[in-house]
Amino acid sequence: MEEVKLPGNLWFPEDAFRQRFDDVLVSGHHRLRDSSIAFVGLARNCGQWLHGNLLRLQATGMMCKSWKLHVESNDCNDNTLEVLQRFCADNRQATFLYSTLDRPHLPGEFAGPRTIALAEYRDACQRWVRECAADCDYVVVADLDLWGGFSPHGLVSAIGEMVFLPGAYGMASVSLFEHDFGAGRMWGHYDLWALRGLGQRDCYWDQYRGGRGGFGYTWIPPVGSPPALVASAFGGMAIYRTSSYLKGTYDGVSDCEHVPFHRSIAEATGEMLYVCPAMRTVVSWMEPDHEADGIDGV
Repeated sequence: MEEVKLPGNLWFPEDAFRQRFDDVLVSGHHRLRDSSIAFVGLARNCGQWLHGNLLRLQATGMMCKSWKLHVESNDCNDNTLEVLQRFCADNRQATFLYSTLDRPHLPGEFAGPRTIALAEYRDACQRWVRECAADCDYVVVADLDLWGGFSPHGLVSAIGEMVFLPGAYGMASVSLFEHDFGAGRMWGHYDLWALRGLGQRDCYWDQYRGGRGGFGYTWIPPVGSPPALVASAFGGMAIYRTSSYLKGTYDGVSDCEHVPFHRSIAEATGEMLYVCPAMRTVVSWMEPDHEADGIDGV
């Protein structure tokens, strides 16, 4: 599988936002040089994309004062375990925990066994941060099965945005996927399930399941434009202030595990979450002979 090339306006700033993008990026680099970051993520049967995504995180970590990484993995039947072993052997800052739980690789669903399992694994990542990385300035939660990874300048921009928004506890990504909605192949915003309360900090209603969420597929705010206030969002990667991240509680019993997590942080801190338009992830694209399904298994 070859990586697809995104249209430039999905990855780089439009002229109208270029100066703002540059200013925020400079601020992010300044803050990053004096900051420590903990990266955490989940990996199951994603060996095809895992190494590239780990290298992207490593490259971001090299811009920091210090970095650590931890991955939770289980029940793989591909080369995921071998990729983790090699990467952690080469990087003393990196660790992983592999478990044999004899759990099936669950398909996508709105709530149930899959989200309960995801909440359990993400809670394990949070425990690792609490025990091993509580002194880090930021925590980056990353999906490691992204086909096209993420934009490094976007993650730096998210940190820059947080410099100017001291009331922000975190920044989520704009996730992109290629799909045919009926008028040919196009790029859309993927992670509508975790997206709640666009412009409404206390609205956690699930408009996607409520039949009104389709607008979100075309909501791709321009790179470099100001952050968008949300009640919840993820998009395959989010960055949090560590002190705020550790106040959250994951719960996947009745909803996407990110939503109760973000609600619990907001209630505990009074702080806010934003989507950073410059922070992009590439979930999947359409292959020549079939439609890509995106990431939906754990």
